[in-house]
Amino acid sequence: MVTRAASLPPLAPAVLALVVLLAPAALAAERVDKPPLRSTMPSRVDAPREHPGKDHPARVRAAETSRADAHARININTADVKSLMTLTGVGRKVAEKIVEYRDSHGPFKKAEDLRKVEGVGHGVWERNRARIAVK
Repeated sequence: MVTRAASLPPLAPAVLALVVLLAPAALAAERVDKPPLRSTMPSRVDAPREHPGKDHPARVRAAETSRADAHARININTADVKSLMTLTGVGRKVAEKIVEYRDSHGPFKKAEDLRKVEGVGHGVWERNRARIAVK
């Protein structure tokens, strides 16, 4: 029986040994040129940070004002965009539409007329009906 090594030329075993020894180095050099793959998994979990100026007086006043505004009644005939945005579910665009509607159609006669404004649906009306006033 003849082995494969015996059928190879005399330098073949040495070349084969070099390929086996140098192939990992060549592959490593190839990997250096390519950017590393990024994982979508976070590498560590960040703990919530404490904010150093958390009890700053201006921030406390702003929080108190926003809480007070969250329960204040809003006169939809005189309210500006910022005041209308305190209503639950009313963003800047809807608040602007309310002001535009009021400017083009005149003051609201009753609170339910607010539902005629595009963007004020049943849900927004139900969440805010106790806070909406017409004077």
